[in-house]
Amino acid sequence: MIWKFDALNRATGSALLGAILLIGGATVATAQGRGRGAGKVSPPGGRGEIMQPSARPARPETPMKPSHPAKPNEPAKAKPAKPVPNNRHRDHKRCVKACNGAHKTAVRACRGRTGADRAACERAANETHRNCVQGCPR
Repeated sequence: MIWKFDALNRATGSALLGAILLIGGATVATAQGRGRGAGKVSPPGGRGEIMQPSARPARPETPMKPSHPAKPNEPAKAKPAKPVPNNRHRDHKRCVKACNGAHKTAVRACRGRTGADRAACERAANETHRNCVQGCPR
């Protein structure tokens, strides 16, 4: 008896899902290819008349403001030279990133080993990494 309700529920669900997909698909299909001018429909035979945009009213001209000339008493001032940018922080980050990449590669090389051999390999990789990071510029 229960299997009849299961079949009925499945049939109803699939019919409902099909109807939703059909309606949703029709909505998407009608919206395809419609851009900003969705309200304008061209005649079935071709493009029809090419519409010219409406003319804008002329913008009123504003008088130019007079620029202030340099004072005759004072010579033009030269701009000071830009200071040299400080890249120490960036250099430090790059160095640490390189050390981290080398350490990751070294630890991966240790993964094939087991027991005390692997531990010794990882200790050596850690020591090399520590020395590398400490040698980076601050």
